[in-house]
Amino acid sequence: MKIHFEKTTECRLAPDTSVPDVSPARRALCLVQSLRNWFGTPSRRMMDGTQLQYGYEVLTVPVQEFSEIFGPLVQKIHQAWPIQIFGLGGQTELVELSFPRDEAGTMIRQYSISGHYYEQLRDLYLRIRFPDEQAAECMSKLLDAAEKESDAAALEWKYADFLDQQKLAEIDRTLSFCYVSFEEAESRPSVYLSALTPQQKCQLWRLYLEKGLLPPEFEWLRDALTQGDVPDWLEWQLALYSVLEKLGIRFLCQNGQFELLDQQDKRLYFSVDHGDAAAQALMKVLFPLNR
Repeated sequence: MKIHFEKTTECRLAPDTSVPDVSPARRALCLVQSLRNWFGTPSRRMMDGTQLQYGYEVLTVPVQEFSEIFGPLVQKIHQAWPIQIFGLGGQTELVELSFPRDEAGTMIRQYSISGHYYEQLRDLYLRIRFPDEQAAECMSKLLDAAEKESDAAALEWKYADFLDQQKLAEIDRTLSFCYVSFEEAESRPSVYLSALTPQQKCQLWRLYLEKGLLPPEFEWLRDALTQGDVPDWLEWQLALYSVLEKLGIRFLCQNGQFELLDQQDKRLYFSVDHGDAAAQALMKVLFPLNR
């Protein structure tokens, strides 16, 4: 974003803090999570083509403290993806912050019309430009999940190449989605189950009931049911009933027997002895007390 500024002021930053040697995407996730914790408030978000904007409406932003904590990280991200930071100086003047680096270290640079160097700003907005709109879409989903303090995110396969390039996911084509864990130690099925949205749960049930496919996620779900620890189990139940209704599948239970009939009255299931993981999860919804 090009803005008309007349003057530039700068000062030297204290010795740099260390920045993790990870991909730009991991650094961006770290930045948004850290800002959420530092400000104690969620951001106002907007996507504009290849750019994402994150805004924090706060009364006071101490420039020196902010720069020492976030400046080196912002500078590292900027090396790969242009990032701009804006705030208000003196309540009304637009000020842009940047953190250029030379042999002596990192500097705090302010761009403004007046040329006044502000020790404090009001409000703070970041704009990050990504390589293309698909990368921006992918990062928008990831950053939103990270800001909500989710443990992981489940994304569509169209983002697989970007996720692989950024070392965010171990690509497994047998799964229904690409799973990104925000903590490397948390890459386990229960965390991935918690990342699924209600719409994605519906998609999994539909793959099973309409197309006869058996997504591996149902094995995770069956194991979690066995352990008595299913994240958002109510969502799974509501998703199932939603899909049954949309597909016109009827559930009949009489004389100790049950049937699932499609719109042509074709029987889909005959007994409770089906061994696949999805059928076991379905039975747990229909017969929660195992009677």
